[in-house]
Amino acid sequence: MLKNAYVAVLKLFEKFYWVFFAAACLTLAFYCFRCLDVQYVDSWDEARHGVNAYEMIQNNDYIRHTYNYVTDDWNLKPSVSYWGIILGFRLFGYSVFGLRFCSALAYLITGIGCGLFAKRYSREASVLVLGFFCANTLPLSAHLARAGDADSLYLMFFTFAMLAMFRIRENHRNLYICGLLFSLAFLTKSWHAGMIAAIGGLYLLLTKELFSLKLKEWGLFLLSVSAPLLIWFGWRYTKDGLTFLRQMVEVDLLARTSGTNYEGHEFPFSFYYDTVFANEAHIYRWLLGICVLGIITGIILLVRKKAFSKKILEESAGYLLWFLVPFLGFSLVRAKLIWYCYPCIVPLFLAAAVFLGKLLRLPADLQEDGKKMLRWKQEAFGGCMWLAAAGCIFLTAYFMRDSYLTVIRGAKGDSFQMFIEASADRETAYAGRKAYVMADTENPERVGSWDQNMLFLAEISGDFHCMDGGIQAFLEEDEPAVLYIDQGRYGEYEEELKDMDVLYGGTADGYFLLGSGIKSF
Repeated sequence: MLKNAYVAVLKLFEKFYWVFFAAACLTLAFYCFRCLDVQYVDSWDEARHGVNAYEMIQNNDYIRHTYNYVTDDWNLKPSVSYWGIILGFRLFGYSVFGLRFCSALAYLITGIGCGLFAKRYSREASVLVLGFFCANTLPLSAHLARAGDADSLYLMFFTFAMLAMFRIRENHRNLYICGLLFSLAFLTKSWHAGMIAAIGGLYLLLTKELFSLKLKEWGLFLLSVSAPLLIWFGWRYTKDGLTFLRQMVEVDLLARTSGTNYEGHEFPFSFYYDTVFANEAHIYRWLLGICVLGIITGIILLVRKKAFSKKILEESAGYLLWFLVPFLGFSLVRAKLIWYCYPCIVPLFLAAAVFLGKLLRLPADLQEDGKKMLRWKQEAFGGCMWLAAAGCIFLTAYFMRDSYLTVIRGAKGDSFQMFIEASADRETAYAGRKAYVMADTENPERVGSWDQNMLFLAEISGDFHCMDGGIQAFLEEDEPAVLYIDQGRYGEYEEELKDMDVLYGGTADGYFLLGSGIKSF
């Protein structure tokens, strides 16, 4: 009875698979876009990318990026991620939602693409993958799916390059897709894309597919890789020659991979394992255990049945390379940041979903053999399958709930950022003027200077030109200008500011926007 009921549920799932798949896609979309603009803008890569993209539009220059209208040699990434943010600004206006829209969309597309790819193994695996993408707490909460930087687009190109790699044997044209996606990944995240080339090269070598490629295919592959890179490089060269490319090599590649503790991000080899994959607060440790158990079970079955499948071995090698190459590669590099290992998480999701999908389908796959089993054995088997299904649902739902509470319910704005957004728009009389700030910053020694997230909000809200120097520089300013100041410092400098106009804010807000030369506005 238990086994028959379980098989009946499997058949029901098969019949309405697309309904379940659509529901899983909508759930992932909810995790991507719900409260997308609530979380405060991060002051580093996210704000920097936002400023770069905004100023590209203002400068009408879509290849060279600037920060505060000075050529930016700190953010040494090519242009694709900025174009994604620009698309968000064009669709939704200059807003935090527009800043993050393309990242959220790229993550959603990545999840759906993986779900459709997993369908080749089982429909159960297809839906499970989408559940794991929803339970993916770290990339949802920091520096990827819901952040306005390069990583989500990069992950999408990386993932689809890997999925195309698995299909090269079926059709060599997928090699050109891999080449194009590598090129786009490089134009998004720079040298990080080298992991795609390493995985792809090793996979083609292990499967011996490397030696079956014809000269024409090699030529088309090299063209798919080089054409976008040469177009971008030629366009960039017209702006500042070899300067940007040299900086990419010297700083973004060599400085970050050298033995020096560049930017204070040096950690031991075990950093990614300890903080991500062995962390009991996240789902990855459990999925890693499922994958290890699945590999051991697969080896035992292959040896006992002597049914070695070349295709299964090749695909297993592909998933191992996809996980191990970036994991070990970025572990060896001394400069480490959590999001460097995010590409390792996708093969973990896919492999775990495949193993669990095979497990959940056992009663259907073994239905003919099951007729020969004693009734009590069938009932015991059915009971075990119900427990397995309940375990899968509980594991996924538990971490999806944790992800929801952390990412969506736990999203918190910043009072000063929200004040900047509310205080001005591009239609106000004082928009486009010089702006000064006198409020707490991330570095107490830099009061009077703009943090990157403050500057981003000031630019997109009032098209302000942000100037450092604080209240003293504001008081000495000859041109009409504005000053953002917190309530405490406003009281401290009330005498000096008595002739200034309060343009926005008050005691209830905790901040004031003041103007000098208001009559000139």
